[in-house]
Amino acid sequence: MEEIIHKFGIDGELIIVQIINFIALASVLTYFLYKPLLKVLKDREDKIAQGVKDAESAKVALDEADNEKQVIVSAAHKEAEEVAARAKVYADEKAAAIAAAAEEKASTIVKQAETKGEEIKNRAHKESEAEIAKLAVLAAEKVIREKTS
Repeated sequence: MEEIIHKFGIDGELIIVQIINFIALASVLTYFLYKPLLKVLKDREDKIAQGVKDAESAKVALDEADNEKQVIVSAAHKEAEEVAARAKVYADEKAAAIAAAAEEKASTIVKQAETKGEEIKNRAHKESEAEIAKLAVLAAEKVIREKTS
């Protein structure tokens, strides 16, 4: 076996030194390169996980804001409908009051016109009675004059 090792040019001391060098190099690379690289990758993974978590919480907050917006908008619509209903009731009441006032005023004007018409009628009646009386007196005078003449 020693011959075979010698024929292939394998040196046992050199292999042991190379194994020691490999272990030393692997230890140095692990300490200075592999562990810092793993730390950088872990930090990046944590940042990505935090970003995903923040995005999910932002989505939840957005959904809550949308729900709140819908509630506010529906409340505003309901309040607007109530205001419109109150305004309609107020307008109807005002219109009824104005119509009642106009009807009362029209009734007063009609009563005044009827009263004035009655007064004119009475005056005309009195004047016509006076005229009839004058005419009767004149006719009686004429009849008496004719009888006396």
